[in-house]
Amino acid sequence: MSLYAIDWPKLWKDGRYFAQLPLPTAPKRQTSSDGTLVGEVVAVATDLLGGAYELGTVTLPFQPAEHLEILPTLSEQSSFFWKRAARSLASQLATAKYPIRAQASHLVFWWARLGGLMGPTSTQARIGDQSDTCTSDGSNLEFSWAIPHSTDPSEESNRRIRFTIDPFHPERAHRIAGGAVLDHLWSDEGNMGLIKNEKGSKDWKDTLEKWLFPDIENSQEFVEDTTYMIAFDMEPSGEITLKQYYLPPRYAMPGTEPESKNRVTTRRGTSDIEPFKRLAKDLHPSLEVPLNMVVDFFNGDGKESGPRLVMIACDVIKSEKNRLKVYLCSERRTLKDMIYDMTLGGKISGPRVDVAMANFTKFFKRLFPYVDSEDSEFQIENNIPGFDELGRPTRDIVHMMYYYEFFVGEPIPYPKIYFFMDHFSKNDYETAKATELFFKDVGKPGEEGWMVEALAHANPHRPLDKRYGIHTMASFGTKPSGWEVTNYYSPELFAPEFADAQ
Repeated sequence: MSLYAIDWPKLWKDGRYFAQLPLPTAPKRQTSSDGTLVGEVVAVATDLLGGAYELGTVTLPFQPAEHLEILPTLSEQSSFFWKRAARSLASQLATAKYPIRAQASHLVFWWARLGGLMGPTSTQARIGDQSDTCTSDGSNLEFSWAIPHSTDPSEESNRRIRFTIDPFHPERAHRIAGGAVLDHLWSDEGNMGLIKNEKGSKDWKDTLEKWLFPDIENSQEFVEDTTYMIAFDMEPSGEITLKQYYLPPRYAMPGTEPESKNRVTTRRGTSDIEPFKRLAKDLHPSLEVPLNMVVDFFNGDGKESGPRLVMIACDVIKSEKNRLKVYLCSERRTLKDMIYDMTLGGKISGPRVDVAMANFTKFFKRLFPYVDSEDSEFQIENNIPGFDELGRPTRDIVHMMYYYEFFVGEPIPYPKIYFFMDHFSKNDYETAKATELFFKDVGKPGEEGWMVEALAHANPHRPLDKRYGIHTMASFGTKPSGWEVTNYYSPELFAPEFADAQ
């Protein structure tokens, strides 16, 4: 039984943290609009809130450079994260050129459902050894941009905006069971008619959670030393697709008792990924063959990579479109070793893989231009402390992270590699510029400076070249359709520059 029992219905009904709304009804688009930016935003907000809240008035003519403030303040906590996180999200949606109604929809959803999950307004207030693992600065929110390599940044919906939240209780200041949070957001009571919740779309999440924690009674039970993360894919349609992540408990230090008293099937840091064979079989029989390829590789030719488990994830969609993702870390940091591990020593091969690895090599050379050989390691630029000022562990990862994703019906795994750029780059400008140059190398259209400018616009609290920290990770992955670059960002929720600007 968790030490942190929560009255979940009471939490969801607390209007200081979560908007109290009527159940969504169809059709969604009911309120008429005059077609202007203000008219569209007000119409979307009116439909989503269902008359439960009075909207603020807007002085006309409205200037696009102004903040359009029409939503009421739920609480100081909600306002804090609205200003520091949602405003950045608004910028990202705008520069990605999402349709205005989709932008408004995603922002109203944030205001109504997510501010209360961000926890206290300082990391010092958090309980226990719970410094965040999303970012190295303690922000329990991480944005990401999945960037196509063929679209022009001036086009509509030119990239996908997503984010991940590590949910904390708004008052008790401890982590809460992400499975229960996702269940609520997926439900009719919590989804505002925006989250995809087809029948059966939560089956994999429930199966994975029960496999990982076989003795919990339900998703509302928090397993100590587990980090639960929920990802939100913001779609240009205004809909949202969820994903669930689990960082399982660590092994206990020698001479100490494990923090989690629950039985767990696997632990963070283990090199044994054999237990995933049963999970693959339970989720879908077609996952067994590609999963076995990864297990056999790291038990054999890839054993020197020293892989250690980081986390497990799946999408919240129907089985036939779903995927299992297994995240592993390795300390090997040469280009040659990375390609070896991504291709399972050459077992994943073919023209599609050759093209992907050639582009990965270009990406690597843009991120680390000083590396002159595929056998040379890139260097660690920033020695981020392993503990915060209260002695709690931080995300001080200095190794590589991979995931292997397993799609239903696909006979091979698809790898993705992550570079922790807050450790590996001198500042955020360098990483953004390197990524932009890589896209130019592969023929992506766009005016010079498009990526740097978009990132700076989303983070006006400080110059990108001031230090590292906004760019958390840069990644390169393969998909059945080709390859993809995704970059990840911290909003630096607790950065001193925010306080200085007040």
